This record gives sequence, structure tokens and C-alpha cells, in this order.
Amino acid sequence: MNKSIKITLGALAVILLASGCAQKVRIRALQPAEVGAMASKKKVAVSAFKNDHIGLSGKIEAELSNQKLNNKKYFTVLSRQNMAKIIAEQKLQSSELMDAATSAKVGELIGAQAIINGEVASANAESGSYMEDKEKCLQYYKDGSGCAQYRYYKVKCDTTKATVSANINIVNVETGAIIYGDTLTKDYSADSCKAGQLNLGLLSLNSGPKQILSKGQALNKLSSEIAHEFVYKLTPNYIYFSVTLLDKIKLDDVTDAQSKKLEIALEYIKQARYDKAKKILNKLMDSLDGKSYVVAYDLGVVYEATGNLKKAKNLYKIADDLTVEPVEEINLAVNRIDQLIAKREEAKKQMSAK
Repeated sequence: MNKSIKITLGALAVILLASGCAQKVRIRALQPAEVGAMASKKKVAVSAFKNDHIGLSGKIEAELSNQKLNNKKYFTVLSRQNMAKIIAEQKLQSSELMDAATSAKVGELIGAQAIINGEVASANAESGSYMEDKEKCLQYYKDGSGCAQYRYYKVKCDTTKATVSANINIVNVETGAIIYGDTLTKDYSADSCKAGQLNLGLLSLNSGPKQILSKGQALNKLSSEIAHEFVYKLTPNYIYFSVTLLDKIKLDDVTDAQSKKLEIALEYIKQARYDKAKKILNKLMDSLDGKSYVVAYDLGVVYEATGNLKKAKNLYKIADDLTVEPVEEINLAVNRIDQLIAKREEAKKQMSAK
């Protein structure tokens, strides 16, 4: 094994050790849509966007059609054909739909609650190439002090750069007012001779040249990203994050059997056996006369992971009251839980709105 490989493996080992071994639980939390006004505008239609040679309006329509929450479709997307028929009958141009009053009129005729309009402001891509000097060691000195013989050569490096920018707005059919408007821009830049860099903290590995997207592929990727980001703002969604568990009971009179019970509960949590973990932690809390903030906190995390946020809040308060000095994990939980409860209630209201 040469010297450079030894250094690489050593650095990787340091990174893995530094990553820590504290047990964590993955939490799923319901969040409201950023554009709350769309809660009562679930019957939508998407007009043909101006200057849309990248198919952005079609991608937005597809995203809306496929948007599901708890396995139920969130939006009813009205037929593009019916909309095109109305536009033709009204002798309108696609550019005229950028006018809110005109959009509202068309939306009313097709039975929509909201119309999504837009224009692709820019969609540009360019590809190129250049030659880069490379070197490879053919022979090392026997004492390992360095390279004795190099081979020098050139490689062709391909590049692609692309940008897509779109102006999108949503019109309330009932009032003719604009519910939401935004300009979304996405960029792509890649170099086949630089795309192979793999960064792992302090460690950087060169995995070699990598295939990059063509101009057409890059534009398609960026337009899909814009469509996804735009629709994401209109819909309640789930976020995921990790919460650290506490693994040692901090009481002078704790017994080995009680410490073992906590270990067993943590193992059940690791296996997502939350009901089993709840029973063990509840009994453990009773056996400790309700004095352990560690057990109260871990039990709160289990209830948070299973969606019982009010019970989790109560347990986090108990844990906080039992501490004699700040505990980071408990501080984070106390600050987090009220926000999660409020956001979940707002999201539920959006989901049930007609």
C-alpha cells in the first residue's frame, strides 16, 4: 500500500470516529404550505406559459396532478384541453392570460378556483471543451520518498452551463387578484474533469472524469426543479429531522437493573418498536419515582416520533423541571415542540379547507 493511500484511509478513519455514536431518532413533522391561500383553491388549471419551449407549464401540471398527502391527491387539475377550447372561443392569446382579470374570466368558465400563469424569462445553455494537462507516476523510488518517473498527457474536459428563469403567478378566479407571484431561477454548471471530486470533511478524493449533462438534459433538469419547487410551496408537506436520545440515567441511587432497562428501551427504539419502548420507559419512570429527566426526555422523544406532540410536550416539560442545569437536548426539545404543534394545526386546517 503506497503512502498516499495510507494517508487517505487514516483520514477517513478519523472522520468516521468524529461522526459520533449518540443514538438518534428520525422524526417526521407535518408543515403547512408556504402559500396558505391555496388551501381553499384546490381546483386549479395551468395555462400554456409564454416562451415555454422547455415544457415548464406541463411539468408544473404534472407535479400538481401527482401531489399527494397521506396517499390522497391534494389538487384537482382541470383539463388543459378544456382550457385551450375556452381560450380559442374567447380568441385570446397565451400572453393575455398574464392579465389577472382575463385569467379569472377563463378560470370561471372552466370551473377552476385558481389559474397558474407564467412565462419563461430565460432558458439558455452552452457546452464547450478544453484540454487539461495531467500526470501519472509510472515508477516510485524504492524508499518511498516520491515518484521517480512520470508520464505526462492531456485529457479533453467537457463543460455545460445552463440557466432557466421563470415568472409564475397564481390568480384567484373568484376575485381576480393575484394570490402569489414569484420569479424562480435555477442554474447548472458542470465540468467533466472537476465533477469527480468527492469531499468528505477534511478528506478529498478524486474519482476521475465524470459524464455531465448535455444542454438539453440540463435545461430539462432545471425546469423540473423549478416545477417541483413551485408546487412544493403550495402544498402541506412532511419534513424529517433527527433527535438525539439520552443514554445514561443521572441519579445517585440508580441500580444496575434500572440502567439495563434504559439500554433495552433504547434498543427497542432503534428497531422502531415504539410501543414496547413506551411500556418499558413508563415503568422505569415509575420505579425511579418520576425523578429522572433522562427517562422523561427519552419517553417524550418516543411520543414525538409517533405523532403525539401534546404528550411529548408534557414529558419535555417534566424533564426540564427535573434538571438542575441546562441540558442541550432538552432545551432544543422545549423550543421545538410548540412550533411543531402550531405548524401541524395550521397544515391540518389547510388540508381540510374547501
